[in-house]
Amino acid sequence: MTTTSPDVEASVAAGVQAAIAAYAQALDTNRVDDLAELFTPDGVSEIAGMATFEGRDAIRQGYAAFAPTQPQLHLVANTVVTSCTEDEATAVSNLAFFQRGDSGWAVQLVGRYDDVLRRRDGVWRFHKRVTTFLP
Repeated sequence: MTTTSPDVEASVAAGVQAAIAAYAQALDTNRVDDLAELFTPDGVSEIAGMATFEGRDAIRQGYAAFAPTQPQLHLVANTVVTSCTEDEATAVSNLAFFQRGDSGWAVQLVGRYDDVLRRRDGVWRFHKRVTTFLP
């Protein structure tokens, strides 16, 4: 992590964690308007090998196409803030995606998030989120 005070690092880590959790909650409940608002106006969401959405309108429309047809759950863990200032941070997280089918919950895929977040008006938002699925 870049050299910042422990108080700044703790504040940044809390803001980053809150944004990541809000994203997972919005995604799993198909609240695409809320999800799009978690990005900066010029934000980018790249889903490696599938699609890249640039700007809130494109993010909203792109994620609407992924509307869940069954209950789903994104579990995000092992988030590490890799660099930060008071207004920008990078982070990496692990992802496990579960979906409930006839025989119960099952892992559908695992992956990784690589994030750049920016703080504006006291709120942390994604400037760029790259989702990579692992084999």
